[in-house]
Amino acid sequence: YQSSGLISGGSELLMLVPSVAALVGSIVLPILGAVPDGMMVLFSGVGPNAQETVAVGVGALAGSTVMLLTFPWFICIVYGRVPIKNGAPDFAGKGALPRFGGGISYEPSIRSNCKLMLLTTLLYAVIQLPATKLEMDGATMKEQSKGEHGVALFGLVACVVAFMGYLAYCVLDATEDKQLAEVIKGIEKKQISLAAALDFILHTKGSEKEQSLTQNKQKQRLKLICKPFFRTYDVNKDKTLSEDELPLLMADLGFRQSSRRIKATFNKQDANKDGVVSFDEFVEFVYGVMSDSDAMKNALANSRSELSPMPADDDEEEEEEM
Repeated sequence: YQSSGLISGGSELLMLVPSVAALVGSIVLPILGAVPDGMMVLFSGVGPNAQETVAVGVGALAGSTVMLLTFPWFICIVYGRVPIKNGAPDFAGKGALPRFGGGISYEPSIRSNCKLMLLTTLLYAVIQLPATKLEMDGATMKEQSKGEHGVALFGLVACVVAFMGYLAYCVLDATEDKQLAEVIKGIEKKQISLAAALDFILHTKGSEKEQSLTQNKQKQRLKLICKPFFRTYDVNKDKTLSEDELPLLMADLGFRQSSRRIKATFNKQDANKDGVVSFDEFVEFVYGVMSDSDAMKNALANSRSELSPMPADDDEEEEEEM
């Protein structure tokens, strides 16, 4: 117990070192998690009656894994559920929920991780299917053991290859997260403009996983990038944006800053018409700008890092432009 605590604490400290954080999270921690499980199965199969005793180790491993997966998932669903409106969770909803009412949302990574877990069951079938056939044919224990030598070796090689592939997948994923973290750090230091940050999301596609991002996943990354900008635009720190706080945002996106344009932009962002722009409304507006190729070209060409004096109203010019 003490050794596992020291390993866990040391791993968490290594995560604080930027140069090795990606390797620790993607390689060191998965290996440390797999080694105890592997040792449990290995030592349960040591002895003259290994064919039977190894079943105890595999059963204990499977039981503990199922418990660790089932209970946290059950708790998250029961205590994290919110009302469902129009097929989507309403996180702003209040009040008591019926016993079987409400639900939760989940990250796209949950779906991909479930697929990975299902694929790992195929490796189990490599040895289990031949073993089941031998047992059904009435083979003795010694005959079963001898007949499984080849498939056991193949299964071992397949597991090692799959594990190395999983580590490579984790490294790529951690590298992308680290790159995003560097961009956010640059934003907080005011070294990267909003237009440049949006351009980063659009054109950074380092891996196959990144190239197939869903809209929800893209918005999750956008939220991380938008947070420091939102704090900058929120001058009075009330966690919302008022109409008076929009000029700096419009300057960063290269928009004209007449009073009419500012009011029109504010009304567009204030989706629920409560008089202020929340963070989620801000993200939706920025996502719309990012999805518009013409708006992005204008933002990259005309965005300014500092707010220039707002020009006076020019209604005639505004009407001609419209």
